[in-house]
Amino acid sequence: MSKTSLSVAAVAALVLTAAVARAQTPPPSIDLQKAKDAFAEAHAVSEKEGGRLWGIKLYGAMFFVDPETRFTVANEPDPQGVLHAEDGLYVGTLPKEVIVSNAPVEWEGKRWTMLMWPLYYAGSPELPIMFGHEMFHRIQPLLHLEASDAPNLQLDTPEGRLWLQLEWRALAAALVEHGSAREKAIRDALLFRDHRHALFPGSAKSEASLEIAEGIPEYTGTMAGSPDLDSARWRAIGKLANPDQTITFPRSFAYTSGPPYGMLLDQRMPGWRKKLTKDSDLGAMLEATLHGPAGASADARAKAYGAAMLKLAEADRAAKEATEKAKYRALLVDGPTLTLPGLHLNFSFNPSTLISLGDAGTVYPVFHVQAAWGTLDVNAGVLVPTDFSRITVAAPKDVTGSHIEGPGWTLDLAPGWSVVAADRAGSYTVKKI
Repeated sequence: MSKTSLSVAAVAALVLTAAVARAQTPPPSIDLQKAKDAFAEAHAVSEKEGGRLWGIKLYGAMFFVDPETRFTVANEPDPQGVLHAEDGLYVGTLPKEVIVSNAPVEWEGKRWTMLMWPLYYAGSPELPIMFGHEMFHRIQPLLHLEASDAPNLQLDTPEGRLWLQLEWRALAAALVEHGSAREKAIRDALLFRDHRHALFPGSAKSEASLEIAEGIPEYTGTMAGSPDLDSARWRAIGKLANPDQTITFPRSFAYTSGPPYGMLLDQRMPGWRKKLTKDSDLGAMLEATLHGPAGASADARAKAYGAAMLKLAEADRAAKEATEKAKYRALLVDGPTLTLPGLHLNFSFNPSTLISLGDAGTVYPVFHVQAAWGTLDVNAGVLVPTDFSRITVAAPKDVTGSHIEGPGWTLDLAPGWSVVAADRAGSYTVKKI
């Protein structure tokens, strides 16, 4: 009786221990059935498009990752076996050296489409379009369409924003109109585009490059992920005529410009995609479909597109932003700073929040970067020049140790790197020791 009682007690203890262990093990941060459904939807977008646009199907190696836990669910095995098979998928923990973002990533010698979980547009008609956009990035190198995606700071000025939005309104009219009215609207759009480029020398090349880097993926996503061509066209018209005024344009503009230029080229230059290169200018390609001189001046045509009200709105926006820009200039230009070298940076950021400080560079309000010197997380502004030769944050109070914190940022230094005094009093730089 005693032995039997002890055995029952022992079994009960084991059962209780196992139950506690299960209770303490958190469930996966990505529901596998929901992940399967998402992969299926991405695959359906690709199958519907069928490789018609680029001669290559969009769907391929893809994984979802929870940015907090780094728990990862993939549709294919990884070459090194970091992920393990489970319920028809491949799951595991993404290594820390991989920056988490919505972006293509080279991991273990394989190019993947990486998407953060939960999916931003989950349950929305925008989700198939996002899938199409991000899947195109995976095949972009195969098409030789990897162009420079540096921000266009002129588009954070009142004049730059004014003429960009006039170009967009004319493109919207071109997508609505037919015949000679469409041709006139296209001429107006290109007139406003050329006028902006004349105001900001060098901007024609940098804007065209970003339209290839991000505008073409967005065109692809719009065409592949929309229910039909009319839906794609009216989505583009809505974004052109009523752009989101809560975001900045230096990098996000290409997401709005790319689809209409692609759609108009589809109508007017069959086979244009086969001619496209990383150095192409979508505006110049569309202009080649026109015949005869432009005729009117940009200023004369601007009135018809509501330039007077746009000017008032941009002046008001500039006045409101002056305080914010002055704050960042005092913090990251005039005040004491910490500068980190731009060596082999692997970074992520929100392209809709960039703020231009002119020649001083671009402020990225939220920024995560890994480099040879370590890992930097910023949630209150970092200053980066166009060539990414350095990264600047506000100076910390304490520079000892490998974990350093400053106003709105944290830095974890890699072995062999240290923070040392810079030439300017109170400022520092990161150097290898």
